[in-house]
Amino acid sequence: MTLAALIAAYHEAEEPGGGLRATLSLAGRTVLERQAKLAAAAGADPVIVAVERVPPELLGAIDRLRAEGVKLVVARDAAEAADAVHPGDRLLLMADGLVAAESHLDRLIDMEGHAILTVADVRVDDRYERIDAYSRWAGLALIDGELLKRTAAMLRDWDLQSTLLRRAVQSGARQIAVKGEPADDELIVAERSEDLTELQARIFEGASARRRDWVSRFLLSPLEQALTRSLMGTSVTTTALSLAESLLISLAALAFASNWLWLGLLLMLLATPLDGVCERLAALRLQDGEGPSWWSYLLPALSGAALLALGYMLAEGRGWGCIVVAAATIAFGVALHLETEGRELPGRLWLAERKGMSWLMLPFAAAGLWGTGLGVLALYAAGSFYWAQRQMHRRG
Repeated sequence: MTLAALIAAYHEAEEPGGGLRATLSLAGRTVLERQAKLAAAAGADPVIVAVERVPPELLGAIDRLRAEGVKLVVARDAAEAADAVHPGDRLLLMADGLVAAESHLDRLIDMEGHAILTVADVRVDDRYERIDAYSRWAGLALIDGELLKRTAAMLRDWDLQSTLLRRAVQSGARQIAVKGEPADDELIVAERSEDLTELQARIFEGASARRRDWVSRFLLSPLEQALTRSLMGTSVTTTALSLAESLLISLAALAFASNWLWLGLLLMLLATPLDGVCERLAALRLQDGEGPSWWSYLLPALSGAALLALGYMLAEGRGWGCIVVAAATIAFGVALHLETEGRELPGRLWLAERKGMSWLMLPFAAAGLWGTGLGVLALYAAGSFYWAQRQMHRRG
């Protein structure tokens, strides 16, 4: 059966300046965008947004979602929402202003028939709709298209979200209580910006904690965090950042080839934070589960070209061995990537990668030991490869 999602986006936020709950800001994007991306990642097609009016903030969110490939249907009333689904479709209902984790959606989607996610009455306030004396609705429910169509036919002036919840309860929907796990801290029905302050801080720190290379975690982390904070509320895309990084590395290769070694190294160093900022923004915007892009192949290739250009220029004064050392470094780097791709290894944080190698070259360049630095990079790449290979064989 097809999975669809219905997101309510018409309740007013309790903000001094007005606005909708759906357009409250969370990590630089609206709550609606986070809801729709989660639903789409869970397999919902289409994602139906139930609205009564479309202010500019909501229209902008809808346009961004469509540009990112989310199949979105805007329903001005219950009848339009019902027309967008088949009676046999499974329908994921998401409350207005809800922020949830992927694990919450997975729990419901794995269920058969109607199901409702609940939270104990003593743990929450009136933002969560009451079901009975002991439990309230946590903001997620799994129903079907037939229930939506029947509800739309008799809705009149009643609230669609609340009416669907009541009818799901009356139909004997299974009630699934939240477990009190760490992910449940991300389950919030927001009515105002203050409701999201603590959650936004946790989401941002979570995106920062994913760094798997030593240079981003220990050296570039403050800069990457500052850049991410300044960019997360803007229209700057991860593609634009990857393009800027590619341009800097390409210019670095040209600078090395022109014997402007310091300029080339500075350009390589300037490019290193952009990769981390790009990954952090992707995590905040729920774009990090979309699989590897062609940038993940282009950027290492450009970095390899820059290293070869450096080896070529150093060969003029130090012999052709510099080119061999540069090529060997690239070969070990490729082998390391193939050996470790998709695997978790002890000490992976310290293995050779292009950003760390750029910074490792800096002290040798400062001492005028460019050739020595190139040799150290080769040893670092080779040692990392043999370490990874040993760990893999030990596991096998």
